[in-house]
Amino acid sequence: MSRPEGESADRTGRIVSLSLRRPIAVTVLLASTLVLGLVATLGIPVELVPRGLEQPFLRVIVPWRDAPAPEVLDKIVRPLEEELATVGGVERINSMSLVGTGRVFLRFKQGTDMDVAYREVRDRVERARRRLPDDVDRIYLRKDDETGIPIYVLGLAIDDTLANAYDLLENEVVLPLERIDGVAAVDTDGLVEKEILIELDRERTAAAGLDIWRLAGELGRDNFTMASGQVRAGDRKLLLRSSATYPDLEALRERPVSPTVRLGDIATVRYDLPEVKFRVRAMSRPAVAIVVRKEGDANTLDVTRRVEEAVERIRRNPRLSSIETLELFSQRKVILESLSTLVRSGEIGALFAVAVLFFFLRRLRMTLIITLSIPISLLVALTVMFLSGETLNIISLLALMISVGLLVDNSVVVAENIFRLHRDGLPRREACVRGASQIALAIVMATLTTVIVFLPASLVEGEAQFFLLRLSVPISVALVASLVVALLLIPLAVYVTLPANGGNDAPGDRCAACTSA
Repeated sequence: MSRPEGESADRTGRIVSLSLRRPIAVTVLLASTLVLGLVATLGIPVELVPRGLEQPFLRVIVPWRDAPAPEVLDKIVRPLEEELATVGGVERINSMSLVGTGRVFLRFKQGTDMDVAYREVRDRVERARRRLPDDVDRIYLRKDDETGIPIYVLGLAIDDTLANAYDLLENEVVLPLERIDGVAAVDTDGLVEKEILIELDRERTAAAGLDIWRLAGELGRDNFTMASGQVRAGDRKLLLRSSATYPDLEALRERPVSPTVRLGDIATVRYDLPEVKFRVRAMSRPAVAIVVRKEGDANTLDVTRRVEEAVERIRRNPRLSSIETLELFSQRKVILESLSTLVRSGEIGALFAVAVLFFFLRRLRMTLIITLSIPISLLVALTVMFLSGETLNIISLLALMISVGLLVDNSVVVAENIFRLHRDGLPRREACVRGASQIALAIVMATLTTVIVFLPASLVEGEAQFFLLRLSVPISVALVASLVVALLLIPLAVYVTLPANGGNDAPGDRCAACTSA
């Protein structure tokens, strides 16, 4: 044996001898690993997709009601493009001008911090706002990440005879869901609020000599309530507030629009649903979808469970007896179903691995000792994931399932070599030390070779890097943990179970059917 190999064997032999001399310390280390792994398993957040998933895209959507596409291009899209072109990290800008809507799509370079990009885009949008038409009141900025995936979608079929569905659903469904801890937003798709509709008669308006644009501006400025300063009376300070709201529709109809004409003379004023360009129906009735989204750091399973409990209370609400509810989507159930499928696959794979080990080793104790390396290595990987802030998701769980078949290799080689030397007549301690030392360099090189195959995959540039990193790191950590288990724990476990006299098996170590083998 060459000198480097001899030095490696000596160092490995000292490590194995230390584990044999300090069995209590190794047992405490094992117990600590099990406790930390149990805490990590119970405390690690469970998500459908890995946390931190961000697409390098941002969207700016500007509604401009009833405006033609060329006007949208000149007055909405072009000012936005000029301002957004100065955002750092932008790779490409695409825009779309539609009737009543302008949209700008931004793609960023790989590695751009999307939180910083979001703030920069919001700043440029505020700069461009002063160049936009005065009647543009809303600008939507959208960022695609995992928080944009709804955690729960509830369908409601509403009775046609219900007088005011909007207020009822807002008070009895939306508000209770918004109060749940961890819920960020509750959106309603298909629910339209009644509005005060003023339909001007063109001929009467022209006969009265009124300008429709100016009249619309005056009506828009009429209905308001605002703070108006303060007044001091002795040692008291009174806050003033100006209120100019219409108490009812009749007061709005009686509003003078000229010295001789009132609004009701030239227009029809009514409180009704606005004109909509869509219809949502379910079970032959008008329908509404309630979409629930969670906060960024909230636990998906906990928040979804609380939402489901709130939905059960909503279903028992007597005021909603005429509304039929239907669960359309629950991320909690999707996660549990996906994870349970992967866990069952992993359990089947582990069972076959144990069966194959027992078939070739023909020793029950040896098989159980080697199998012990699987849960310990997985618990170490879960602990590292938990401490690094990762979540248990489909990608990470798939990585753990892939590593199940790789974790027993080192333990098989070490345990079988120790058993061979003991069968040849060496004492238990010497067989354990020499058996682990002889193949230490081989299993270290084999493990590092496998790790080196997986780790560079996480360095691939592009959008796949995010997923490959979450796939390769758990596998690499579990493999390194299996190497430590094979060199530190397996020799001690084999030492405890081997008979004191070399060359003979302990009673019960071999199955009855395999004694002759």
